[in-house]
This record gives sequence, structure tokens and C-alpha cells, in this order.
Amino acid sequence: MPSYDLVCEKCGHKFSVFCSISQKENQKCPECDSNDISQRFTTVNIGGKSSGSSCGTSSFG
Repeated sequence: MPSYDLVCEKCGHKFSVFCSISQKENQKCPECDSNDISQRFTTVNIGGKSSGSSCGTSSFG
């Protein structure tokens, strides 16, 4: 199952859920219980591990 990064449109709380595609539409904000949520689009870690470096720098190899 995929993980989705969501944000509540009512209170602004950002959270992640691990659920099926069909369950994504039925999620509620864990802070205010609103169902007015939208998906946040975030970066994807392709390398598989974090290097601990600061933003803007990376090393592949």
C-alpha cells in the first residue's frame, strides 16, 4: 500500500497515511476530524538512504 502526504484544508494540519487508493478518499484530519483534506506533493527519495547532507547537495555513486 502507498503512503500519502495530506493536508487539512480547515486547520492546516499536515499528516501522512498508509492506505489503499480507495481508502485515501475516506481519510479525516487527526487534529480536527474534518474530511476536507487534499494531497500534498512532496519529494521522493530515489537513492534509498539519506546522506544527512543539507538541502541542495547530494552525492550519487
